[in-house]
Amino acid sequence: MIKINVLGVKEGVGKSTVALSLARGLSSKGTTLLVDKTPSCGLWRKLGRQDDFWCEDKLCVLKLFKRPFRIGENDLKEALENLENVYRNGWDFVVIDNFSCATQENHLVKVDAYALTVFVTDVPNIRSTLDYSMNFPNKYALIVNMVPEGYRIPVELLGEFLFKITVPLIDTSDLSTFLKGIVEDITEISSKFS
Repeated sequence: MIKINVLGVKEGVGKSTVALSLARGLSSKGTTLLVDKTPSCGLWRKLGRQDDFWCEDKLCVLKLFKRPFRIGENDLKEALENLENVYRNGWDFVVIDNFSCATQENHLVKVDAYALTVFVTDVPNIRSTLDYSMNFPNKYALIVNMVPEGYRIPVELLGEFLFKITVPLIDTSDLSTFLKGIVEDITEISSKFS
């Protein structure tokens, strides 16, 4: 199982959209679980779903929290148990949509500490995202979303990531085109462990 942690420092930069697009791309290569770890259940609202778990072909989606924004100690314990149980199902890929500024000290993040990390940001938050990325061991990809036409990101700001992708202001249905290289690379990594 290859886990991909989608992280960022700010709401509204496209983390959930990137996570969904990656999960859809990977589901064409193998069984894929997309986990919504956001307390706001943002992915769930984006998909317009009411249920906590659903599957479509090789893609399954899990909403970790039942009540948006109202998370108590029992909710966290239940979420961790739920994750441990669902991870046992033999997924080829797991894509995790995290809440903003998630840290490895948080038990929900720690359980996926050795995942490939994909950081999503917008232009104004590149520096803070790079600072934030220093807290994670596997800097796999940096996706700078909503880049204005003609804007060039200084190379020195892109950090040490295997993939550095800039995405212009586009219709979200076109995002898969920009993420194709990541999907192919993760599939290749997975084949080495098969």
